[in-house]
Amino acid sequence: MWVMFLSSALVSIDALFIGVSFGSQKKVRFWQVVLINVFLFLCCAAGYFIARAFFDLIDFEIDIIIGILFILLGAWVITSYYISRHRQKIKKAKTLTDEAGSLEEKEEGGSIKNIIMTGLFMSVEAMFITIGVILVLGIVSFWVAVFVGLMHFVYSSVTFFLSKYLRKLPPSAGAIISGVALIVYGIMALVL
Repeated sequence: MWVMFLSSALVSIDALFIGVSFGSQKKVRFWQVVLINVFLFLCCAAGYFIARAFFDLIDFEIDIIIGILFILLGAWVITSYYISRHRQKIKKAKTLTDEAGSLEEKEEGGSIKNIIMTGLFMSVEAMFITIGVILVLGIVSFWVAVFVGLMHFVYSSVTFFLSKYLRKLPPSAGAIISGVALIVYGIMALVL
């Protein structure tokens, strides 16, 4: 049980920084974080059922595939952060030609579309994390989905409320740390 919990806690670290991101946006309310985490838990439950269906069908060592997938997912998290940051810079440069008032309005907080997309990404990622943890550990248990969902909720909720104190962290820290955590987990799956 502890192995499932610790694995879930390790690969859910990205939720810490998503909570900071949500907390630093004026438009985001805590009920939205809760709603996103409810959807995330449903995705984790779906991940459990998918993993359970595939677990009996796979008769070879899945650790190599899951390890590579986690490494790729971690690299994708880091890369997607930098790509989206580059796009924001381009968009910001285009907005500089707008009125100063509209620029301030756009910088104040994230759009609803960004909040939904971040929540969707976080949920789908949690589903794949649930599948990966189940297949790597070889333990087909709904507790994995519960722990992954719970850790995402706890991490994102705590950092949502602490975000005013954590704003001093560079924005890239979240992407880098969560990406590295997934890469480390992928390496552990390959090596252990």
